[in-house]
Amino acid sequence: MSPVAIAVNGETVPTNGYLQWHARRIALTAALLERLGARRIVELGGHPWVMTALLLDRPHVELTATVSVEEKTLWPDDVGVTTSENVIRTPAGREHRVTNYSANLERRLFDVHPRPDTVLACEIVEHLIRAPHVMFLNVNRWLPVGGKLVITTPNGSQFSNPLRRKSASPAYRHNAYERHAFLYTLDDLVDLVTLCGFRITETALWDPYPRSGLSGIYGVLGRLPGRYLREKFRKTIVVVAEKERDVTMLPRAPKVCDARGDWEYVARRAP
Repeated sequence: MSPVAIAVNGETVPTNGYLQWHARRIALTAALLERLGARRIVELGGHPWVMTALLLDRPHVELTATVSVEEKTLWPDDVGVTTSENVIRTPAGREHRVTNYSANLERRLFDVHPRPDTVLACEIVEHLIRAPHVMFLNVNRWLPVGGKLVITTPNGSQFSNPLRRKSASPAYRHNAYERHAFLYTLDDLVDLVTLCGFRITETALWDPYPRSGLSGIYGVLGRLPGRYLREKFRKTIVVVAEKERDVTMLPRAPKVCDARGDWEYVARRAP
């Protein structure tokens, strides 16, 4: 994928470093959306607008909205819900007007208009630090029964840097929402999404990111037969789900949440 030039509201957005790292994952996701027949898409977490621009340039696809807190730092737990219109110029030189909802997805339930048939949640659930099920209850709220949810996230089951003495965590950043707060296993994510009213239609483990040096052997091992090797050596979890029913309250806490907690939108246990 060649370097891209994206402008948002007349200001150029630097993307080449992001694009260089995520190019194959983005291409695989675009192919998946095409296979699913996605037409009206809400994208969660637009920054730095690379996937957004790709969607805008695709024929027969309408990006109905993006949802992003627009790189706020030191923001309170509930930022309310506001909308803004972003004029995005894509690498093809086309300009599109896109509505962005700025909200804390794991704090507040809200509506988006018009309703999508597909919600795209790429590389976002690992950044949530409060109540990830609330994000998926929002998605359930927006989609009709039969609507699709596509998730990609780093694979929490993989061996972490076994050939390099280097922290698996990114350098500290001022905004906690830019960091990987929790890494999910495939079973973790399936449990969470199913509780929120979705039926899992397919799962996969991708290995889309470049490797160098001795760590290249892990790419080879991840292509060998067997679920164990895929889970330990592939970098990205993919979950595709279909809304099965309306859900506003979970019957229990997801496995990734402390079951003893007094979670919002989770039924309380009988004393």
